Amino acid sequence: MTDEQTFATKLSALIDAARANGEAPHSYREMSSAIEAAGGPAMSSAYIQQLATGKRINPKIHYVEALAKLFGVPVTYFFDGVQAEPEPARGEAKLMAMRAQELSPEGRRQVMDLLDLVERYERAERHKTEEP
Repeated sequence: MTDEQTFATKLSALIDAARANGEAPHSYREMSSAIEAAGGPAMSSAYIQQLATGKRINPKIHYVEALAKLFGVPVTYFFDGVQAEPEPARGEAKLMAMRAQELSPEGRRQVMDLLDLVERYERAERHKTEEP
């Protein structure tokens, strides 16, 4: 299963659960309106449907955040448990990458510098604990 199918499957599951429980919104149009009413980004009903069916992939993070808020799930819901990578932090790593896409080139460089710094620190800490 690919990441895109997983996102579509998870979004479809949320939509189906909301419909089955009689919770609003039921239609893609209602979802679009609810996201906009909550101050989220403008998302057409067609775009939401395309995400749910897997016809559109890799939504920007602000769309993922809006969908997560609409359905009352954490953003990582869409990325946790993705197959093909065993680490539990896979969802967090994907979320970090998506958020980085929204940054300017300078912002991405700063994030990379910070990651390098944290990595060096953790490596030094591991080295300290390995010494006799």
